[in-house]
Amino acid sequence: MPGDSPYPPIRDYGAIGDCRTIALVSRTASIDWWCPPRFDAPALFGRLLDWRRGGSLHFAAGRLAPAGRRYLPGSAVLETTLELDGGSLVVTDFLALVGRPGPLPAPVPFARQKLVRLVRCERGRVRFALHCVPRPGYGRVRPRLWLAGPPEARRRALTLLLPRERRRVTLCATIDWAPIHDAQGRLEAVLGPGEELGVVIDHGAGDLAGEGVEHPGEHRAQAFGRLFELDELHRWRDETLQFWSGWAAVSRYGGPYRDLVQRSAITLKLLTYHPSGAIVAAGTTSLPEEPGGERNWDYRYTWLRDASFTLYALHALGYRAEADAFMDWLAQACVDDREPSVLYRVDGSTPGRECILRGLDGYRQARPVRIGNRAARQLQLDIYGEVLDAAWLDARAGNRFGAQQWALVARFADFAAQRWRLPDNSIWEVRGPQRHFTYSKVMCWVALDRACRLAVLLGHAEEEAQRLERWRSEAAVIRETVLREGRRADGAFVQSFGSTRLDAACLVFPLVGFIDAGAPSARATLAAVHADLAYGPLVRRYRNNEAIEGVSGGEAFFLICSYWLCDNLALRGEVDEARRRFEALSAHANDLGLFSEQWAPRGELALGNFPQAFTHIALIGSAYNLERAARGSAHGAVRATAPGG
Repeated sequence: MPGDSPYPPIRDYGAIGDCRTIALVSRTASIDWWCPPRFDAPALFGRLLDWRRGGSLHFAAGRLAPAGRRYLPGSAVLETTLELDGGSLVVTDFLALVGRPGPLPAPVPFARQKLVRLVRCERGRVRFALHCVPRPGYGRVRPRLWLAGPPEARRRALTLLLPRERRRVTLCATIDWAPIHDAQGRLEAVLGPGEELGVVIDHGAGDLAGEGVEHPGEHRAQAFGRLFELDELHRWRDETLQFWSGWAAVSRYGGPYRDLVQRSAITLKLLTYHPSGAIVAAGTTSLPEEPGGERNWDYRYTWLRDASFTLYALHALGYRAEADAFMDWLAQACVDDREPSVLYRVDGSTPGRECILRGLDGYRQARPVRIGNRAARQLQLDIYGEVLDAAWLDARAGNRFGAQQWALVARFADFAAQRWRLPDNSIWEVRGPQRHFTYSKVMCWVALDRACRLAVLLGHAEEEAQRLERWRSEAAVIRETVLREGRRADGAFVQSFGSTRLDAACLVFPLVGFIDAGAPSARATLAAVHADLAYGPLVRRYRNNEAIEGVSGGEAFFLICSYWLCDNLALRGEVDEARRRFEALSAHANDLGLFSEQWAPRGELALGNFPQAFTHIALIGSAYNLERAARGSAHGAVRATAPGG
């Protein structure tokens, strides 16, 4: 990636959110990504993917240098310190929400989303401008702005209408806006010590809190724009902090990595769509896996595959309400008898076709920029196992499990029994020819194993006796087939039948109980991955091959695979080595504790979409597994045993 690029490194960003969407804030307090009202909506601020055409909220001053940043303790409220000519500013950014009182804190977002910025002079006397450049539709729409409110008002707001979305955006500030120029709002300010201004970007179709009901049409736009005062913004900040601190306090993790685990848990909550309980894979689209490359995917959806990893992490920390909500969402998304999709929108619907936004520059010229994800229509047989592993963890943890959930279990187990012999695209969603991937076969075994366990646990064994007999029979055939065709001469598991290629996904096999961590095949696989795919604590998925993947270019080291290696070591009782690797891996978080999907040692680059749920989930799981290993209870199948068991 070119050193003179205007695009900040991916790891320079922090994330704020309201459990409906996130915004990304750079070290210089530029908000370069925000997709209201939910994760998969078109970006209003999209400078992350096109520096010239994408929108942002950013400062302009003669000298502007980052001087530190932090999350306020136990929260997703971000504080950034900037050095300017004449002094310094402290900038506080958050998406406002309040907490529902009770033992299980839940977010209550405003009906209209509110992105809030507070700017306080910490030292000296500083002059600056703050530019608000809304560019709807990923920067492809140039909006019209109006001054809202009567001309005689002491200050007015700016309003723009999004007719296709039937929504309104209001730009409010505690000082008056400069004249509109180039379809952007501009505040010009001089602040002395302790002086402060506030900005609210208010987005939505209406406000249940009494801020007015929208009427369509330009002639009505002048009427909108309730003004906000600093004391009201301070109250929102305090309520938002109160929610986050209350939510973070629920965690029962008591190990040595409390700060890392807490930040990962908060990030996972940020990536949760509270109205449905779905958790997206990441908050962005098309951040590249290779500098300037074409491996750029839209991750703003919920993958069924993430279910078991997610449930394991949530139960490990004691977040049963979130685990329950996620399982309820999953059951609703897969409610009918059709073949399940690989991924879903946060509302449970299936995404539209993958399309390319050809007019966008791409992050540091990494093109194409993709919206939607073609993987939704792939055959990925492993999802049956991941979903039923999640169901098993949830039931073992004591969460409710009704008739609808059992029907899903039985249907997915039947799918696994019927289809495991088919080739597929598997966990890495290859776009080349389908193959008999070993990981998919093993996860079909997991589906049948967990279904049998659940039938006994939930009292269905007698009524489902014939099904259980069929599931157990097919599971035995799968195991025999994998052990015969899924290993190479040295005993290591391979990526696909008939191949000698390694795949780090095979590190999951001991974690789900397919083999014991001390078995010769597990040891051979770990040794082979370490020799061929590892670099220090980092692990690649596999060696890239365009003929298999169906896409050109390369990628960096996958952080989740790297944590899987830690889990294998912990499972074998090699706690010191597992801990050493865990700590080395965790150093690849940015200064705020956030991870991307991949890490490139050359150039020390965070790559892929950001922040990445899978990496944070893996960190939580590994921290928990290390804690169990240290007290001697981690021997056995990690994910086959409910956390706490």
